[in-house]
Amino acid sequence: MNSIFKIWILAIACTAGMTCAVPASAAPATCAGIEAGTKAYNEGDFERAIDEWRTCADSYEEQGNQDADLLYNLGNAYFRNAKLGFAIYYYKNALRQRPNDADIQHNLTYAQAMTKDKVDNDDEENPLLAGLFAAHHALSLKVQMFVLLGIFWLIMIMATARKISTSEKAKNICIGTMFALTAIFCVIGASAGYKIIVAETEITGVVTAADADVTSAPNDKAQTLNTLSEGTSFEVLSEQGQFVEIRLGEKVKGFVKRSDVGIVK
Repeated sequence: MNSIFKIWILAIACTAGMTCAVPASAAPATCAGIEAGTKAYNEGDFERAIDEWRTCADSYEEQGNQDADLLYNLGNAYFRNAKLGFAIYYYKNALRQRPNDADIQHNLTYAQAMTKDKVDNDDEENPLLAGLFAAHHALSLKVQMFVLLGIFWLIMIMATARKISTSEKAKNICIGTMFALTAIFCVIGASAGYKIIVAETEITGVVTAADADVTSAPNDKAQTLNTLSEGTSFEVLSEQGQFVEIRLGEKVKGFVKRSDVGIVK
């Protein structure tokens, strides 16, 4: 019985650790400009709505907070004001705060469909990789953490049942179930871990100007390699003064002016 007691103490300790691993973001203080921006938006004055909401968004950012609803509303205001680049930029920021929001994802997808630049993919998509990619994104990180917690407790229950069982057959069933649950736990855990790494390290950007020249070096005299249109999304490799090193697919890589883009962090 002593060993069973130790198993459950370990389970409780691990549960507490996993629960703490899911961070709760602090809600920012109310900004007076939110109500004024909402009034302006409803009246069709999108320029004023943008000014009011951006003031609040900048204030929240200085406090180290973000408001997904505010960022989403900013995206809508920019979209209604025919500023596709900024609309996509704020939708992406909102989605980063709330990854599984269907409304944000829908508006972002709709806005991105209107961009001119498309990433060419000459390679035929591998069905197996496509399936794994779809499974990886089927559950949000938060849901995966709760699934892992549930699987962990099932493993603990199976371990306890194996200890107290007097039947050899029942013990073998418990062992087999524990093995299967452990395999599932490892797969989901790897997916969740990858999402955490990507969220912490991946930086993307969006062209917010009418267009942005991609140059061979981070200076005004460098050769222009490509020109990206408003709303084009790309991977940020580094920031070098007034320039940003970017990559778009396999063919586009170079530097763009920091003033022509927005970086989603």
